[in-house]
Amino acid sequence: DLAVVVERRGEDQHELAIFQTFRIVEGEIVEEWSNAAVGTAPPGAGAPQPASHVPLPVGPGDASVNTRKVVDFFRLVLESHDPSAAKDHVTEGYLQHAGHIAPGRKGLEDFVRATFPDGPVPTPDELPFPPAILMGEGDRVVIAGALPQPDGTGGTYLRYAYDGFRFEGGLIAEHWSGIDPDNRPVH
Repeated sequence: DLAVVVERRGEDQHELAIFQTFRIVEGEIVEEWSNAAVGTAPPGAGAPQPASHVPLPVGPGDASVNTRKVVDFFRLVLESHDPSAAKDHVTEGYLQHAGHIAPGRKGLEDFVRATFPDGPVPTPDELPFPPAILMGEGDRVVIAGALPQPDGTGGTYLRYAYDGFRFEGGLIAEHWSGIDPDNRPVH
């Protein structure tokens, strides 16, 4: 009952991905989430403008296997602070669509090493914050976390932080982030 539409914004490797998620019941959109919407936006807010890019075709792959591999990537590389584990999860030519991480597996390893200088920690059995959205089709996977954010009045609202992945040969070959580097969520 969920559908995700991803629009790439930017003309180079470091483009921002705008993710729109829709819950569909009996052919009607009943809920919508977006990383473009801010605050307690009403349905329809933050809707992306028409894309100027040609849609990327979905390639072959086992979505259930790939979704598990994305969760394992987060657990074994990022949550474990282990740059050496990247070789088991991403291709050598890993394409990272974010300007703050250099391209290639080495760029990811360097990012993890710099972000977590104290090195690896024990691997959690599950992600500390379970995904609010985890879905795949063919060689593509989308994962999103619902992050409570201050709303300025003492309350909070949920902000969805999305990541999109493409697989090649059983490994993550490409990553798109839905986090705007100029408007990062509060952790």
